[in-house]
Amino acid sequence: MTNSLENFIKEVTMRWSGLNTQTTTGVRKLLMDLAKAPSDEHWLKELHRDKSPASQLYHDSDHGFMLLAHTEKKGHYRSPHNHGAGWVFYTVQSGALEMNTYKQITTSKGITHLVSRGSEIMKAGDCKLFLPGDIHDTKCLSEDFMQFRLTSSDFKEEIKSGRMTRFINEPQV
Repeated sequence: MTNSLENFIKEVTMRWSGLNTQTTTGVRKLLMDLAKAPSDEHWLKELHRDKSPASQLYHDSDHGFMLLAHTEKKGHYRSPHNHGAGWVFYTVQSGALEMNTYKQITTSKGITHLVSRGSEIMKAGDCKLFLPGDIHDTKCLSEDFMQFRLTSSDFKEEIKSGRMTRFINEPQV
């Protein structure tokens, strides 16, 4: 008997063709379906029971993409950051998450700062894609929060190479 996670892995692996509209459109739909997996499936019950901050659900050795599950406590904030050359889907499985997106601007006087493009509240089933260089922050809004993140690669390499940027000072919005 195939469960939702096994089906997701099979479908993504078959359809993965790198960063292009075909992949991003198809993967987004598959992730939104995965977020609606029956709560009684063993793998999902285990994730909710353990409440691990990060669990690797799959790492594709051929294409490099990774599927992770994350839980966070209400109020947890991740300051603005990008993922370097990597790209990522955030999909809420349960709870709610506020996400702000930003553009880095340099004024005519040479001062660089972030400008908010606005925020949105993501709820169960919502999926958002961030392309290379896109800047965003996150704030967990609920107690029982879990998200799936599908990353184009292991972001440890983006951090190690210095391509991933974390913006230390919270921007003025």
